Amino acid sequence: MSSSLRSIEKLPPLPFINKETALIVIDMQNDFVSENGYLGKKHHNMKPVQDTVDRIKNLLEFCRKNGIIVIFTQTVHLPYTDSDTWKRRSAEKANDIGICRQGSTGSEIIEDLAPLKGEAVVIKHRYDAFLDTDLDLILRSNGIRNILIAGTQTNLCVDTTARHGFMLDYSTVLVEDCISTPETEFHLPMIRNFEANFGFVMPSSKIIENCSRQSGKR
Repeated sequence: MSSSLRSIEKLPPLPFINKETALIVIDMQNDFVSENGYLGKKHHNMKPVQDTVDRIKNLLEFCRKNGIIVIFTQTVHLPYTDSDTWKRRSAEKANDIGICRQGSTGSEIIEDLAPLKGEAVVIKHRYDAFLDTDLDLILRSNGIRNILIAGTQTNLCVDTTARHGFMLDYSTVLVEDCISTPETEFHLPMIRNFEANFGFVMPSSKIIENCSRQSGKR
C-alpha cells in the first residue's frame, strides 16, 4: 500500500469468513483492457489495466480454491438503455457509442479472466453494478457479508459499485493492486477517499494472508 495511505495495521480487523465473502471482478472486458478494444484504439493508457490481469487471475484462483464465491460484472450497452443523459456523459462517448455493444468482441470478458461454468456474470448498463441488476440478490442469497472489489475502472465502475456496496452494509474492500484506470490521475485520490470514508483498501497479498489465517481457525 502507498505510504500516503493509512497503514492497514491501523484499520479495525476485517470480518473475513470464507463462506461470507465474495470477490466481484468488475468489467475486465476487451473494450476496457485490450489494446484492440475501444479504449486501446482511442490511445488510452492501457498499461495500468493490463498490469492487473495476472494479479486478478491469482486472486481468482485463490478464491476458487477457498470457498470464496466469484462474481463478474459485464457492461453491455443497448440502444434502449442509452438515454440522452447517458450519451452525454463524455464528449468522446457521445460522438462514438461503439463501446461494449451487445454481441461485440469488445463487450466480452478477456480470455485470461474468463468466468468458469456456474459463476455469476452480472450484466449492467451503468457504472454502478448494483443499479437495476441482480447483484444484491446474488450476494444475499449466498449469505455474503463481505465483498472484495477488483477490476476496472477505479474512478468509474469500481468507485460507484464499491460505494453502493458500503451503503448496503457490505464490508467492502478495494483490492488495491487489482484495480486500475487508464486515467491514472484519478486512481489514487479515489482510493484515498474510499479508505477515509467508506471501506477498506488492501493488496491482494494481505487478503490472501487474512483469508488463509481465518480458514486455519475454522
